[in-house]
Amino acid sequence: MQPTILIFSLFLDFLQEAIEKIKDPRSKSNATKFKIDDAMLSAFSMFFMQSQSFLEYQRQMQSRSGKNNVQSIFGVEEIPCDQQIRNILDLISATSLSVVFERIYQFLQNGKHLQRYERLGKNLLICLDGTEYQSCVKNIV
Repeated sequence: MQPTILIFSLFLDFLQEAIEKIKDPRSKSNATKFKIDDAMLSAFSMFFMQSQSFLEYQRQMQSRSGKNNVQSIFGVEEIPCDQQIRNILDLISATSLSVVFERIYQFLQNGKHLQRYERLGKNLLICLDGTEYQSCVKNIV
């Protein structure tokens, strides 16, 4: 049986669905300029593209050509600055996105993408960057 095809847009849909379920913890105000989904997707795009100045580059691209990758790829309407992203995301529990990990893991498992990483009796061989190591190991095992 061939593994299912991996499609980025499907994984992005998982993330967007989880973000839509998050209630905005901020008080209603005229000063609430950015939507939570724009802040979360902008933050994700920064990690996805692995660039420290990615958001600033996107703002410059927007002013030069009227379009940017954050808008085209991630559907972000307006890119918040780094501090605005931090202010918004600090109010949101990371556990609200754990369903995204679970859905992607289930998709990879069902699609036979993880089989080649199984060692020592179906244990998964994975690489961790060291952050949150103990909590990740407890949740996976």
